[in-house]
Amino acid sequence: MVLDALIKIKSEQDPTLTFRRSCREGICGSCAMNINGQNTLACLCYIEPKDENGEKKKSSDVTKIYPLPHMYVVKDLVPDMGNCKLSTVLFICLLLCYLIVGY
Repeated sequence: MVLDALIKIKSEQDPTLTFRRSCREGICGSCAMNINGQNTLACLCYIEPKDENGEKKKSSDVTKIYPLPHMYVVKDLVPDMGNCKLSTVLFICLLLCYLIVGY
């Protein structure tokens, strides 16, 4: 999972890397970020070992991770949740329900 990779990077390479995490089960939504151009939860997002053709990815291929778009950034991958509008919070809640329940 992407979250496991971020934790490993923080513990072994860059202790200043900052991101949110909590339950590690896809329930709380605190690890929401933009991964390879898609808003998702880092604790549920696999690091894909294969490309679109089913071939193994080269070691030079990278996973691109950004903070959530259209939000102010506090540091690294941490968005400012204090500036969220109620509609944004409701959208995130609905997104989490969709990801967890599937509808």
